[in-house]
Amino acid sequence: MFPDSSLPRYLPHLRQPQILAMGLRPLDDDLWIETDELLPRFYAHKLRQRQLLGERCYQALPHAADAAGELAGTLRTHLLYEQPGVFEDTASGLLFTPHQLALPVTGAEPLWNCSLWVADDLLLLQEVEGCYRLTAASLCSPGDWRLEDKIGQPLGAIHQPVPGFERTLLPGVERFFRHLRSEHPVLRWNWSLQAGDALNARGPRSQHVAAETPLFYRCERQCLKRLPVTGAVVFSIRIYLHPLEALQRVAGAMPALFEAIATTPPALASYKGFDRLALALRKYAPEYTR
Repeated sequence: MFPDSSLPRYLPHLRQPQILAMGLRPLDDDLWIETDELLPRFYAHKLRQRQLLGERCYQALPHAADAAGELAGTLRTHLLYEQPGVFEDTASGLLFTPHQLALPVTGAEPLWNCSLWVADDLLLLQEVEGCYRLTAASLCSPGDWRLEDKIGQPLGAIHQPVPGFERTLLPGVERFFRHLRSEHPVLRWNWSLQAGDALNARGPRSQHVAAETPLFYRCERQCLKRLPVTGAVVFSIRIYLHPLEALQRVAGAMPALFEAIATTPPALASYKGFDRLALALRKYAPEYTR
């Protein structure tokens, strides 16, 4: 089981109740990838997704080859330097020492290989024909979007389903990508609710979920970092899943969640699926009527 029933580590809706917001903040480079005890479980999850989905969870366009190689080298150096004793360089490759997990370092797919070193999904965006496009990704834990629909697409098309994104956020996002510097990575958060505990939430949505369906709080720790040589932007996404009941043990977390849901504009609330989850949400807050 991936969901953690302990106190949630991150609850971004407490700081950022608005769903449609850039919410960027500076990140010290040494905190780019966090030490992650759950790496063996994510490692097995990613191998399983690749076996099941193939190109639907991993793709790299030909012109992403240099960026993928640079990412692998940058990430390996980062892990060995910033997490000594956790990662170790051995004669046979990279070792995650807490669990003696040997990690692949050679092969024809450097992005796929290095995505197995971390719990995060790893995506590459590069400037192509004057705009940033998704050129490669190891995406094993998506939240209701499909890599095969997004690969090669520019930022606007990638976010096209999000109500209000093009009008309110796209100009700022494009400006941010043009000005992001390699020595100044940034951090942002995303949160949502989902029925069931699947890390990979892609696939058709049901119209409505039954009242007894267990719900989960899905948090995404997202980092953006420019690679200095190729100029590609790395987008890393670490998923945290918690049973919604876990929020009841954090002061103010559940009321703040329902306040955030209530104040979300209707089109965006529908996009996030709050209407589909309405019956199941009532068992967590009986007064919920949306």
